[in-house]
Amino acid sequence: MEILSKLVTRQVWRMPKLWVGFLKCVYQTQPRSFHVLLQLPPQQLESALNRHANLRVPLASYANQPTVKSSLSRSTLAVLGLATETHVQQHLPTPMHHSETSTSVSGATL
Repeated sequence: MEILSKLVTRQVWRMPKLWVGFLKCVYQTQPRSFHVLLQLPPQQLESALNRHANLRVPLASYANQPTVKSSLSRSTLAVLGLATETHVQQHLPTPMHHSETSTSVSGATL
């Protein structure tokens, strides 16, 4: 896994032949390789999941663990289909607070 992590830091996706081999390795070593996949930039993660679609569900389940999820960027969560839930949960209080503020402002102007 250390070698795969080093390949991520060296932007393995820029080397087409190595990228294909990298994807085969992370696929064959799952679930141990999930933390390596989550180190990829969102665009490359999307590309990896498009090539190996059957990685998406187990990787999303792994990433949905509270300790893992809290360390991931919003764009990575979006690629995994997990940002929508987070986005909705985080923004529910804001519109209600905003509408309360708007109502009180409207009431004040009447």
